[in-house]
Amino acid sequence: MTVIAPSATRIRLPVRLLRAVFNLVVGTLLCLSPLTALLVLGWLTRRMAARVDTGLGRAAGHPGWVLGPRGKGWIVRLLGGLAANFRAGVMSAAGLAALTLPFTMLWLGAWWAGWENSFNKGYEQSAVGPVTWLLGALIALPILAHLPVALAHASAEGRLGAFLEYRRIRSVVRAAGWRVPWLALMSVVLCVPFLGLRALPVFVEGIAPGFADMTPAGKMQIAQVFDIAGAALSFLIVLFLRDRASSIYARAVPSAARGRTKVVWRDHDALAIASTGGEPSRQMAALWLVIACTIWSGLPLLLVFSQFMNYNPVLWVTHPVFLLPWAG
Repeated sequence: MTVIAPSATRIRLPVRLLRAVFNLVVGTLLCLSPLTALLVLGWLTRRMAARVDTGLGRAAGHPGWVLGPRGKGWIVRLLGGLAANFRAGVMSAAGLAALTLPFTMLWLGAWWAGWENSFNKGYEQSAVGPVTWLLGALIALPILAHLPVALAHASAEGRLGAFLEYRRIRSVVRAAGWRVPWLALMSVVLCVPFLGLRALPVFVEGIAPGFADMTPAGKMQIAQVFDIAGAALSFLIVLFLRDRASSIYARAVPSAARGRTKVVWRDHDALAIASTGGEPSRQMAALWLVIACTIWSGLPLLLVFSQFMNYNPVLWVTHPVFLLPWAG
């Protein structure tokens, strides 16, 4: 059992608090644009890998925003973290886009088809938009259920091809059991604030009375406040969800890899593998996956409502929960 001195705990808590505040400020600023949000995605990917290593009992350090590891030259020290975040961000963005574009492009096309038909009075083709959107939703549900575990797996492996290792990802999902629908529920619930964020400009007069009569500079200041709030929200929500996904992955990997085992956590820093009555049955795993898919169906509905509130075509393909941590 590891014993931590009270003095060490008193020192460690302020350091963690300062690190959390620093990460929030840097992450929020970088989430203001899609290009810099790629660096946030990379940092989150590296953080997931570190959390998986820690969960499996391996040594892991905190990923830096700019600085790299010591002892590998001054260039690596000064810019190593930035370069690593960029590489990890490109890898994660490519993998996530490959998994999500098949249904997000259908959603984007369905919205366009629906509005075009409505504008041009194409009543004979009125079903094209809804049917296309429903097809995209049906394709999306099983992908969304696997997506958090797939990202955790790719982060731990550090390879783009790991996104497509379906059998290994499926075995981890099966071992995770009820945690898969729990993560789906957290993801959908935390999408609700994004709906509110999209609605804010609609009610701007109630938030900032006299907005219509403000100067362009005044309106720009209000818009910047909305942008910063959206960036902070994106960073915090995605950070929470990615941390949960990496913890679930680390907890399920030993069971998935060793078959009839389970993970036992002791003293928060020791991992023991103990025999159990058997891994979850295929029927039970399928049930949890069906529940997760059902819960994930709330995301397409929330997206539709948010687009009606304040339309942005980019939101269909870059939602923070399944691609870039950028509110758009």
